[in-house]
Amino acid sequence: MPPANLTPTKWPKTLTAEHLHRLVRAERDPRRALALFDAATVAASVSTSAPPAPILPSPDTVSLLTSRLASAGLLPLATSLLSRSRALFPSAADLEPPFLTLLRAFARTHRPLAALQLFRSAPSALSLPHSARSYTAVLATLVAHSQLPLAQSLLADMRAAGFAPTTATYNVLLKAHCSDAAAPIDDAVRLFRNIRKPDACSYNTLIDGLCRRSRRAEALQLFSEMAANDIAPTVVTYTTVISWLAREACLDDALEMFDEMAKRGIAPNVITYSSLIDGLCKGGRAASALELLDRMVKEKKLPNTITYSSVINGLCKEGRLRDAMEILDRMRLQGRKPDAGLFGKLIVGLCDAGRAAEAANYLDEMVLAGVQPNRVTWSLHVKINDAVVAALCARGEVERAFRVYQSMRTRGISTEPGTFHLLVEFFSKKNNLEKAAHVVLDMLSERCIPERETWDVIISGYWSKKKVRQEAEKMWKQLAVT
Repeated sequence: MPPANLTPTKWPKTLTAEHLHRLVRAERDPRRALALFDAATVAASVSTSAPPAPILPSPDTVSLLTSRLASAGLLPLATSLLSRSRALFPSAADLEPPFLTLLRAFARTHRPLAALQLFRSAPSALSLPHSARSYTAVLATLVAHSQLPLAQSLLADMRAAGFAPTTATYNVLLKAHCSDAAAPIDDAVRLFRNIRKPDACSYNTLIDGLCRRSRRAEALQLFSEMAANDIAPTVVTYTTVISWLAREACLDDALEMFDEMAKRGIAPNVITYSSLIDGLCKGGRAASALELLDRMVKEKKLPNTITYSSVINGLCKEGRLRDAMEILDRMRLQGRKPDAGLFGKLIVGLCDAGRAAEAANYLDEMVLAGVQPNRVTWSLHVKINDAVVAALCARGEVERAFRVYQSMRTRGISTEPGTFHLLVEFFSKKNNLEKAAHVVLDMLSERCIPERETWDVIISGYWSKKKVRQEAEKMWKQLAVT
């Protein structure tokens, strides 16, 4: 029976499997869709919510509902539905599509052992015999979750059951060999040569594995072999090779490969563009990277934060700070929020160029944007803030340097000993001994013992003011307490 909270459904006088399929597909709530399914397929009851007579649903409806429940994380309900549906269909083959859907759902929810258990129980619990497709689905789940011994055991069971590994099965095993850095890549090559009809996925997987191990000649040879075997390279194939060529600084080869994609009518994706742009920026060819970035936007493939970060970093390295600031503005106009790494590249670049005030302005923007340090970015925030303080000191910006320093302490960002010393020296030379002493006391409060040079700077300042005795005693008392 449907649950009590299900809104009564206006059933037609004659309900068909096609009508039920449309009802299930239209219902957004998977639980309510299941209730509709149950109401239509169980024996009619006195409930007005039930249809006039139960019907036999189509296998497509069971597959659809299983997929909906699995996608919503309702795996027990999906499993129960599959079990109950077995009695509805004369052929167990009708259950294989929803069964495979459920196996893959266990993979998506990181439950490989549950997928293996469901697979092993299928012949008895569902009267569903194993097939090459179901073996391959479970193998893929086990490999994806690094359960390689279980995968090898299941492969042996597959062969013992009389199922020859298909191309899809081999592709799963290839992925296992190529993704394991400790596994010899030659084993993957031998496995590949055992595939009777390798497909684009087979080639892509092995090419990626060879690229990861810097075996350039073999990867490119395999790439050429695809065309010779009438297997068209895909965007994944090109992206893999281009990314590797860009990382290896073979930029002309990468650009040539990129142009070849266009000639073949294969559209590059965001990863293709980003990989090539990153390589160009690291290779000192930011101008070419900017051209690609413009082309990327024209093709409505919006750059991500990583893409923008690569471009800004490359422009800063080449001293093209104005261009870098323009790219940052473009990024924000497209709704992308700069992170600490991206702000840091621009801020440090401005500091290195002696543009301290602009660097401080961007630091203020970063703080106002709510970019706060965490365990991962802590040292980066320290570096950024210290760079701004040092740059302001070098430019003689007394008050602003102190404001940045105070902001650091307010936000709990650590100050490096070198920055402490720089501030003390800076304020002492400016005869602002009160601020110099304040910084020294902050050092002591953080158990950062000043070096002799720091003491020499501030004591020399007080000596000229003839207040050395009382101030020195005050500091030594503070040191003793610390």
